[in-house]
Amino acid sequence: MDMSGMLARQGQLFLLLALGLLFKRKHILDGSFQRGLTELIIKLVLPCSIIQSFRMEFNGEILRQTWQILAVSTALQLGCWGLALALYRRRDPSKQPALRYATLCSNAAFLGSPVVDGIFGSQGMLLSSIYLTPQRIAMWTVGLGFFTKGSKQKLWKKVLGNPCIDAVFIGLALLLTQWQLPEVLGSTIRSLGNCNTALSMFLIGMICADVDRQDFLDVDSLYFSAVRLVLIPGLLLLGCRLAGTAELVTDVSVVLAAMPAGGTTAILAAKYGGNARFAAGCVTVSTLLSLLAVPAWCLVLQAL
Repeated sequence: MDMSGMLARQGQLFLLLALGLLFKRKHILDGSFQRGLTELIIKLVLPCSIIQSFRMEFNGEILRQTWQILAVSTALQLGCWGLALALYRRRDPSKQPALRYATLCSNAAFLGSPVVDGIFGSQGMLLSSIYLTPQRIAMWTVGLGFFTKGSKQKLWKKVLGNPCIDAVFIGLALLLTQWQLPEVLGSTIRSLGNCNTALSMFLIGMICADVDRQDFLDVDSLYFSAVRLVLIPGLLLLGCRLAGTAELVTDVSVVLAAMPAGGTTAILAAKYGGNARFAAGCVTVSTLLSLLAVPAWCLVLQAL
């Protein structure tokens, strides 16, 4: 694991986040731009980044690692679901939907993928794309159910219509068939995918700009951050070591498990009449604390 590269990437991510926060605080960019940027990343940039991660030579070792990380991620989502239901029963009912959703759905896509790409390269990015598939399914089924009670049919339509899920299927087809895209198409996908890090971190900075200083003193936000950044990756690391999971799969999984609350926590809370301010506070506090937690977990992984 390249620690110097990881620290440099963390510094870069922090500066990109700070720029997004600055532009929002100075009213250079407003909420309408933020909503448009969110749609651009989710529907175009991130899917291109996912597809690009699958464009590599296929071999038996990659297949073994792919199945392993899919199993790890699925088990993690089931465990997070249990934690989400068990840990917050005594908390303020208005805060419970955000706490439960953020425990189930981290920011492993926006924040985790760039970090993994910087530390582990294209193979890590490939494993990251597979790892995120169970979370994306949970996000639009169980996760959405924390905020609203919709029909299962509608929820599954959201999953199957999600551009990131579609990108995983396209990428898998390219990986298994080893079909080479036309140069003009391949270079376009690569160029758009390379924008993922900068745009995603800039967006997270804009989300953080909406949080008041008092939110950093909220006991529930700090409690959640400890669960999200310490307890969950710690349990995952223990489980991977006991199961004899491959080293790269373990490292990628732990780094992604140590990611903060997903930005969609605040978006869904606002959309469905939840406690949007508290949700935004959870996103911001856990995101800033993750700038310390992720390097710490990388040091732990390197030491083991």
